[in-house]
Amino acid sequence: GLPSASHGYNVSGRAYPDIAAQATDFCVTPFGCSVAGTSCASPTAAAVFSLVNDMRLQAGKSPLGFLNPFIYANPKAFNDITTGSSDGCGLFGRGWPAAPGWDAVTGVGTPNYMKLAAAALQLA
Repeated sequence: GLPSASHGYNVSGRAYPDIAAQATDFCVTPFGCSVAGTSCASPTAAAVFSLVNDMRLQAGKSPLGFLNPFIYANPKAFNDITTGSSDGCGLFGRGWPAAPGWDAVTGVGTPNYMKLAAAALQLA
């Protein structure tokens, strides 16, 4: 699912998401309840992993630390987004398409706390 390199993105470096999170219609003071984007999704995802780490600490285990190995070892702990696309920033058609498994718009998907917690508890 990647558009042609002629659309102006970095084909030789890392620029894709590992995960996604809900990021529309957040209430943020003083801007109201129509705030959206990465500034909403990032703290939402961070909060989910903070809860997972808290659960690990309560179980006498260490925090997860660098998450990428855990994320890619546990893709089923995420809700796979398989339809839709980004808006393409007005540069090309529909933008990045969502697809089964990892894709360039939603990564492996959105965090599923219950599945993440179960996977995280199985680690030493």
